[in-house]
Amino acid sequence: MKAVIALGSNIENRKLNLDIAITHLEKLISNLVTSKYIETKAVGGPIQADYLNAVAFGESDLEAEELLKRLLEIENTMGRVRVEKWGPRLIDLDLIVFGDQIIDSDMLKLPHPLAHTREFVIGPWLSIDPNGFIPGIGEIKTVLASLTQKS
Repeated sequence: MKAVIALGSNIENRKLNLDIAITHLEKLISNLVTSKYIETKAVGGPIQADYLNAVAFGESDLEAEELLKRLLEIENTMGRVRVEKWGPRLIDLDLIVFGDQIIDSDMLKLPHPLAHTREFVIGPWLSIDPNGFIPGIGEIKTVLASLTQKS
């Protein structure tokens, strides 16, 4: 099933952190395609350093919950420490979309509930997947057009 994952880092060597995370993702997701890295301001949370963000997508045979567990394991392996909500992060891996699944459980919400509001997710995703689609929301090109009109 098609998995779309957003990546972000704003602690230490941000590029290296994304590079390492992508190496881990390549072992987990087949036919992985990754966007260029973009620098963005932090959204929400405390005042903090700028982020380096990217989006990747590929195919996974795992169930959505299992894939999320593996993403969290990658974050933990890389040394992510969760101190405060939306605080600085060594690495952040968010499962944005998993096929056409809509899930609302304690563990997982799909599609990611804020993805369609974040240009730093939609822009890079559109650059590598022009036909991308968020279940229940629509085509990402339409979502991005709406976001850019608001800014």
